[in-house]
Amino acid sequence: MRFPGLRHGATVLLAWLTAQAAPAAFACNAAAEHAGPSRADEAGLMVSTGVIDFGKDHETAEVGMEYRFGTDWCLGLGPHVGAFLTPDESFYLYTGTDQRFNLGSFWFIDVATSVGFYEKGDGKDIGGELEFRSGIAVGRRLPGGSRLSFGFFHLSNSSYYRRNPGVNSLLLRWSK
Repeated sequence: MRFPGLRHGATVLLAWLTAQAAPAAFACNAAAEHAGPSRADEAGLMVSTGVIDFGKDHETAEVGMEYRFGTDWCLGLGPHVGAFLTPDESFYLYTGTDQRFNLGSFWFIDVATSVGFYEKGDGKDIGGELEFRSGIAVGRRLPGGSRLSFGFFHLSNSSYYRRNPGVNSLLLRWSK
């Protein structure tokens, strides 16, 4: 498997540190702003699996992990970091923000945006190393405190590079 060199390692470290920061400018009375479990209550590790570039020329499996921080900047918006990889040695390391909208006690919708480093390996060339990811997932809280969601995510460079085919993922996600 191929991994980024030292130059990319520094980028990933910077992204990690940025994601953990909770700027005072975003401080608010988060507990009073949204109903349902708090972000801190649902922080932690999430695992995912699914298909990337579905229905296209490089369709393959994707497995990933993401850590959702308990920091609530306002209205449930807060940081996360994550990574995914594919059997053809493509991987993506990212940091970003997400927001959970509670639909009653059990159902929720997650919306997320991220920026990160993409290595194509033997997989699809989507233009370059700097890539952006956005997505939406619908989920349900299960007995025992775990959560299961199904989501759609898009990864592209937003025309930062000349080549920008992008890829879409359908993912099943679980967290405790």
